[in-house]
Amino acid sequence: MHTQILDILGGPKAFKQNVDSFLSFIEITETGFPIAVAQLVQKRLNLSNKQFSNMLSLSESTFQRRIKNKSSLSTGESEKVVDLSKIIAKGQDVFENDDDFKTWLNSPVLALGNKKPLDLLGSSIGREEILNVLFRIEHGIFS
Repeated sequence: MHTQILDILGGPKAFKQNVDSFLSFIEITETGFPIAVAQLVQKRLNLSNKQFSNMLSLSESTFQRRIKNKSSLSTGESEKVVDLSKIIAKGQDVFENDDDFKTWLNSPVLALGNKKPLDLLGSSIGREEILNVLFRIEHGIFS
């Protein structure tokens, strides 16, 4: 498990159990992340509740109710948050600056069919392709 991803998710103290291996991380994901972990990722991406709940395939009212009740995410929702954290981590590596990364997320990218990466974060295929483009940028391959 990459420590950078764990840090983006709030570090070991964000979870109610020890996260010392990828197996314990899988267990936490299956149990469901605390909503506060999702909110950290939401904040890092600078997303509204509506945008973020759409990425998790939730209604905004359900997302807000979970925040109010301090509920946990489902396994699938937690996995989406992990995917988003991987993109944040790779974006930080590539751009070395949160502002530059956020600008890139909000700008049309030729390699993504002139779509904004932010608009593709809601699907697993979109998240995977965003990671692929970030890897290509990192390695100097024209994207």
